[in-house]
Amino acid sequence: MSLRRWMCDVIVQRNVRFQGAVVGRFLATQAKDEAIDITAADEQPIYSNEPQYQEELTKKRNKSRLNPKDRNILMDKPPYEQPIEWYHNTVRYKKRMLGRYGFEGNKEPAGFAWPTPKEVKIMQEYERVAFPESLQERWKKLEEKKQIKAEKVKAEDEIAEKLSKVDQWTAELNARVAKKKAEMEAARLHKERLVEEIRKHFGFRISPHDERFKTMLQQKEKEEKKKKKEAKKKAKDEKLKSMIQKMNQEQETDSTKPVE
Repeated sequence: MSLRRWMCDVIVQRNVRFQGAVVGRFLATQAKDEAIDITAADEQPIYSNEPQYQEELTKKRNKSRLNPKDRNILMDKPPYEQPIEWYHNTVRYKKRMLGRYGFEGNKEPAGFAWPTPKEVKIMQEYERVAFPESLQERWKKLEEKKQIKAEKVKAEDEIAEKLSKVDQWTAELNARVAKKKAEMEAARLHKERLVEEIRKHFGFRISPHDERFKTMLQQKEKEEKKKKKEAKKKAKDEKLKSMIQKMNQEQETDSTKPVE
């Protein structure tokens, strides 16, 4: 229910209650034993077709006490039957009434709502200036903008992903640097140990550039490589033996299980 309809109902209900109260008081003042002559009443009500009487009757029927404009709007009718203001004769107002109330809201033919040739030319000129490109060209540019935006978003996502891995990469780099330093330090200590062993072998301090020192150093390095190779081979053999023993134990366990 709209606000206007609700207001109308409230006003009507108030008027009905007021009239009922007045009639009740009037009847209460009359004598209870008063006789009413019903034969004096007319059998047929008398109506008058005079404009003044009809206008007065219409006013009495309008219990809402709304002015004609508001009452027409409440009843979904055009507010004015005849133009009152200057803008009521404009095309814009008539189009509005036609769209809201249909043909009842306007006495003009529906063709007046169509634009005139002059207005069509003005709209065409506006479209030519405001939108110089065709629909296909505008659509193509829109697709290009979407593609550029998607590529930009993808690049930003890649950068964000890489930035999130900076700490991990830094830790890995530091670990590699530390490992390299440890290897270099181990190689330096190993070389110093070999040099010290060679000097002990000769019994005096010998120059590293001496051929005897170089020959002994190569021999020591070969021996170290041979020892490492043998140790690696031994570890491999031990691992292979342990695997074979484990397999044999599993086979023995399977063979000792009772057959169900």
